[in-house]
Amino acid sequence: MADLSILAFSMIVGAVARSPVLATYRQHPGLQQRLRDCRVDLSFALHRGWAIEGAVGSDFKIDASYISPNVSVASSIEHATRQYGIRILVSETVREILSKEVSAKLRLIDKVTIKGSRVPLELSCLDLDFRRVQVEDRPELPIVWNSRYRFKSRHAIEVRKNHLWTDQFSKAHIMNKDPHFQEMRTEYTTVFMQTFNMGYQNYSQGEWQVAKNLLTKTLSMRGEKDGPSEALLRFMEKDNFKAPDGWRGIHALEEA
Repeated sequence: MADLSILAFSMIVGAVARSPVLATYRQHPGLQQRLRDCRVDLSFALHRGWAIEGAVGSDFKIDASYISPNVSVASSIEHATRQYGIRILVSETVREILSKEVSAKLRLIDKVTIKGSRVPLELSCLDLDFRRVQVEDRPELPIVWNSRYRFKSRHAIEVRKNHLWTDQFSKAHIMNKDPHFQEMRTEYTTVFMQTFNMGYQNYSQGEWQVAKNLLTKTLSMRGEKDGPSEALLRFMEKDNFKAPDGWRGIHALEEA
């Protein structure tokens, strides 16, 4: 189930980037005039923990509501995607139950304290550059959504879901074979990942001058700014790149 959540979110990011309908909206004169470089964007957070589910609503409409400090933690992590300039952010509570193959695709970027969590949490991201994928062509013939087509579609979805939910099926295999997923990962090379990891380890251990040099490299290594590198450099700059006394590689997550 945890692997499926990573797979689903990565597929959503790619689908939004490829959508010809959303691409058309980006060229709308009214949106261009008011918002200029406008595009639909989504961010996701994954966290695991207990919650109490309750029904809220009326006789006409009922929604599920969840009460738990873990809900607040998940919300805080989602807000942090903007601080780190990424789309998918995963807490260690989820990463520890992922398969080794899927977990290996994540990048550890920080360790923080968050309101609602008793212990500090490591944060990892799934690196995806949605600008790498091409917008798909519109279908020549629009789909007629009659009852027969809806039934066939629901049946196909149910069959695929049952297939994916089996433990024997590798979710990492789907990622490895999906051309859109691979295209979004192209610029995250082994050299980039290893350099960032060395920078993060030095940051965590308090060697901030060394971390600064390494993270400055990864900041522009891909041709555009790397969000996590920029976030760590920005944090260290507050103390002039000198780790404070008693530094343990943990800091409070900035509130949105």
